[in-house]
Amino acid sequence: MKKALSCLLASVMLITSLTACGETSGESGGKKEKIVFWYSHTGNEGEYYIQAVEAFNAGQDKYEVEALSVTDKQKYIVAISGNDCPDLIEVSNQDIISYADSGLLSPIDTIAEQDGYALEGTYSNQALEANILGGQVYGVPLTSIIIQMFYNKDILAELGYSEPPETMEELYEMAVKATQVDESGTITRLGYPLFPLASARQELIYAFGGAWWAEDGTTLTPDNEKILDSLIMNLKYRELYGIEKVQEFIATANTNRYTENDMFFAGKQLFRFDGPWLATMITDYGPDVNYGVTLIPGTKANPENRGASRYETTSLAIPVSAQQNEGAWELIKFLSNSDETKELLLGIGSLPALLSLYEDSDILNQPNYEAFVEALKTENGIQYAKIGDLAKYTSLIEEYLDYVYNGMGTPEDSMKRLEEQAKMLE
Repeated sequence: MKKALSCLLASVMLITSLTACGETSGESGGKKEKIVFWYSHTGNEGEYYIQAVEAFNAGQDKYEVEALSVTDKQKYIVAISGNDCPDLIEVSNQDIISYADSGLLSPIDTIAEQDGYALEGTYSNQALEANILGGQVYGVPLTSIIIQMFYNKDILAELGYSEPPETMEELYEMAVKATQVDESGTITRLGYPLFPLASARQELIYAFGGAWWAEDGTTLTPDNEKILDSLIMNLKYRELYGIEKVQEFIATANTNRYTENDMFFAGKQLFRFDGPWLATMITDYGPDVNYGVTLIPGTKANPENRGASRYETTSLAIPVSAQQNEGAWELIKFLSNSDETKELLLGIGSLPALLSLYEDSDILNQPNYEAFVEALKTENGIQYAKIGDLAKYTSLIEEYLDYVYNGMGTPEDSMKRLEEQAKMLE
């Protein structure tokens, strides 16, 4: 009887050990430690993340990754704030900074140092900087997100130009010549890159060397001479054709953005500041558009600003409450620095943060990637300020730019008022 009971208890213990939380059975009958990975992509992009995870699972016998697509940011916050959290998350660098500021992430540089893994020299400097808070790295960059300039070659040829502009002054000259209006003054073809709205509010500022914050990422600088230079040229163009007429065109363009009626696809826009994804959409919606991609111009006074653009990443991070730090770190290295990294990037159509891929022929052969990689090499990326009130500040920027663009305030007065508002932010 005791022997039978002993055997029964042994069986129960065996079953329990094989099904314990965080462990699965490997093909050879051994235990695999479970890694829970949340990624923020769906659809076709999500499929490539699944393929990458499957490759990791098949390539080693120690870990088994359970991958889950989660797009709700609130779910991330709730999960990583508790004990039942994923071991690894893939989110934007802005989310990384926010979570790290709340004490929800483990410092990656500490883990990398213990492993003898060099972050610097492996990933671009701006990619790492995008994931640093308080001098520590909290996310390993996986993809880079930047904006550059698309242009309509046929319109330029029509105007007598064989090359795109290298300065904003040249761009303005071409833009005025390219703009067309009908008998009522309605704009039928836009020359100056006032659309998309986000690019007009960011890249047009950066091209002049303007910045909404200092290099320290915390000092706010809205009353900046180079911001004013940008706004003055922007307003000059709007007033030339009528502020209301420009706004009408932009409103229609915004409604049709990234559809078959997109103004650039329809040949009604000369210059377009946008991301590499636009090329894919052109293939689908505007295959007849004869276009090129080049670096966003600087100015005559500051040609070094050529290629300046917002810079963001999607990144991999380990929650502070994760149960599988070691396994999560192994998965990070696999996803961000292995042969599978290139396959993942090509699949989801994203730019690299891994320096070795800057010279990769498969990456450079992607439509228009060469210009974007050239821009990445300039390290001219502008990153968002790392302040608690960033959302409030960006909202204020939008508000006061609208005053300028709608003719409700001069650039000088509007930026001074914005500066006073910014002093109250933290």
